[in-house]
Amino acid sequence: MEALLEVLGRRLGALPVDAGRCAVAFSGGLDSTCLLAAMRRLETPWRIRALHIDHGLHADSAAWAAHCRAAAAQLGVDYLGRQVRVEVRAGESLEALAREARYRALGELLAPGELLLTAHHADDQLETLLLRLLRGSGVKGLRGIGEFDRLGAGFVARPLLGVSRDEVLAAARAWQLRWLEDPMNADLRFDRNFLRAEVVPRIRSRWPAAGTTAARAARQMADAQAILDGVAEADGAAIEDPGRVERAALLALPGPRRRNLLRHLIARVRLPVPAAKQLDALLAGLAVQRPDAQTQVQWPGGEARIYRGVLYLFAPLRAGSGAHYSGQISPARPWSGPEGRVSLVRTSGPGLPDQWARAGLSVRFRAGGERFKPLRHDHSRPLKKWLQEAGVPPWLRGRIPLLYREGELVAVGDLWLGAAVAETEAAAPRWRVAWTDHPPLA
Repeated sequence: MEALLEVLGRRLGALPVDAGRCAVAFSGGLDSTCLLAAMRRLETPWRIRALHIDHGLHADSAAWAAHCRAAAAQLGVDYLGRQVRVEVRAGESLEALAREARYRALGELLAPGELLLTAHHADDQLETLLLRLLRGSGVKGLRGIGEFDRLGAGFVARPLLGVSRDEVLAAARAWQLRWLEDPMNADLRFDRNFLRAEVVPRIRSRWPAAGTTAARAARQMADAQAILDGVAEADGAAIEDPGRVERAALLALPGPRRRNLLRHLIARVRLPVPAAKQLDALLAGLAVQRPDAQTQVQWPGGEARIYRGVLYLFAPLRAGSGAHYSGQISPARPWSGPEGRVSLVRTSGPGLPDQWARAGLSVRFRAGGERFKPLRHDHSRPLKKWLQEAGVPPWLRGRIPLLYREGELVAVGDLWLGAAVAETEAAAPRWRVAWTDHPPLA
């Protein structure tokens, strides 16, 4: 027990911040209960509170929240709970989705500069490294559980990574603590539970120092990843927009550095890194030299496309309004939808005539076969041709708001005005189209 407090105090003292206040991520289980009790026994000058996230995934989750509130009160610690909704997405782990929702909520609850402590210990680190190794993770994944990072407006630290589960259990029993047992933890269908119950005990019986060795390997991988990040920063220094990258910039690099830079760019646009299979498909697409070649690679939370020698990286687009949609817009009533926001703004330059704007215009989207004659052009042509010449990516062409007056196409997003606007009196007030909150078109 004293050893656990000593390790905890030493790790807290080594943190690169002096928060003054800290929160403990408190599930009510063994590990977080022990950490919360240990923080009270350390008698630090920090203001301590317990944060509980209820995922609503178990019938007893409300009772667990009540237990956590009572346990925090018994320890003399402020308590704050929040319920979250876990969005189940096809092909993704429920455990990972719950963790994502939990950390998002915890980050939102942190005050500026506040430190969040989680109760991950050495056995958790060993399990994590084994899981990621078996799933084929690279250097970044094999860093394991990080000791310190930013989270929301504050920070997150894991000061018990040098403490084993047995040491946590011994301290909790010595302090006569009460904790919750999640029945899901006994379900061996979950990979982590299987490792914890069937694999890690056998590893520890053969190699007692496995936890320490795993922690050392994780630190070495963290150092290696820092080097890879530095190389990627240098390789991508000339890339201004990580979401829109000239293919040549990637092809100029040797294969391993190309892969490294691609992962770095995906992280820069805040997308989850794809699995090796999707990453390989994207790299293969980059190597295709045909001018008309188009590559599309999707993975949970991200998408990549290659068009006219440019790599686009973006979050999956929401379903569009569709070819049969029809909305209305006027100066007093902007339009908004999955494709962004459209408003009419007074202008001293070319624009839609005042009488058109005030009478209201229809907002529609491509159905195919539209013809259009832009202002200052001599001929009407299929809208598809204008969009191709402008280099608008194919997957965005159906998402450009089209403004109609009495069945005539008079504006294509904020790209072009129709030639018909020149036929009205120049002295009348004019309105330009402002289209915002949409992916870049070029």
